[in-house]
Amino acid sequence: MKKIISLLVVAFLITSCTQQKTGFVNTEDLIKDYKEMSDAQQRFQKENDEIISSLELRAQAFQIKVEQYQKNGSSMSNAKRQEKESELIAERNELQQEQQGRTQKLQLESQRVIDSIITKVKKYVKTYGKNNGYTYIYGQNEAGSVLYGKEELDLTEAILKDLNDQYKAGQE
Repeated sequence: MKKIISLLVVAFLITSCTQQKTGFVNTEDLIKDYKEMSDAQQRFQKENDEIISSLELRAQAFQIKVEQYQKNGSSMSNAKRQEKESELIAERNELQQEQQGRTQKLQLESQRVIDSIITKVKKYVKTYGKNNGYTYIYGQNEAGSVLYGKEELDLTEAILKDLNDQYKAGQE
């Protein structure tokens, strides 16, 4: 009888020692609700609005020149009309190139910052898992990598709180 109880205790200890600790994180919510990410998105939206605003003024000035040309073009000589058309085309192309260049530069910078934030979040989740004894932390997203998980295994809020606290502390 003592041997059976001893075997059961040993079997219980072996199975409890090999039990793996798992959890999951809703990656979309984590990224969406991470304060650093929302601050970055707001910053780039503001910069994009400023680009649009500054170019809009120049576009309006250009439109006035086009309207003046259309009004006065019939009274110009052919040479003067061609010269004015060439000037307007060159100015339009310059405006388009500037808009494309500034927008592309902003998009590249935005993508660089977002990629950096995502890398930071992934690194933090990995560190969180190691520090808290997790064997696996799965990512849940719309693609369905985790279709179901017990609420007590959802680490999203805990990790999000830690990340936001660290971000806030870094800003002070």
